[in-house]
Amino acid sequence: MMRMTKQDDGSGWKSSTRGDQAWKEAMERVASRNAETRKQGRTERETYEKEREEMRRAGLAKRNAAQRRRTA
Repeated sequence: MMRMTKQDDGSGWKSSTRGDQAWKEAMERVASRNAETRKQGRTERETYEKEREEMRRAGLAKRNAAQRRRTA
């Protein structure tokens, strides 16, 4: 009768310290890059919204001035 050899089920597995450290560093780089991208996006949106509001106000002032000239 032939018997199978006992296979290691991985329960004795331990992670390598270097591998864990490399993984953590990679995750930190990604998190840092994501945070920087969010910050840049927020700044761009704020700039866009300010310019949009300024143009809206300028258009409104122009329409109001034109209306005053017509009624005066």
